[in-house]
Amino acid sequence: GAREKHLPVVEEQSDSVKIKVGDVAHPMEDKHYIEWIQVITKDGMNYKKFLNPCDAPEAEFQVAKDNIKYVREYCNLHGLWRISF
Repeated sequence: GAREKHLPVVEEQSDSVKIKVGDVAHPMEDKHYIEWIQVITKDGMNYKKFLNPCDAPEAEFQVAKDNIKYVREYCNLHGLWRISF
């Protein structure tokens, strides 16, 4: 169950991408939550959103999906998770 709650899921929007953490929403509790979500693009840009407990485990970035090199997120209990394109 760890992979389904930790791997980032990229949803293409009209002029952006929405990154959700997990096919099954990751918990966002005081003792277990996603600290941040990051997108690194093929042209070297770095976008990061920091989250707090009780926030939704997602972020939106003004980036074209075909320009993404990788997406990663950090869980305070289970560490760094990443997908590459």
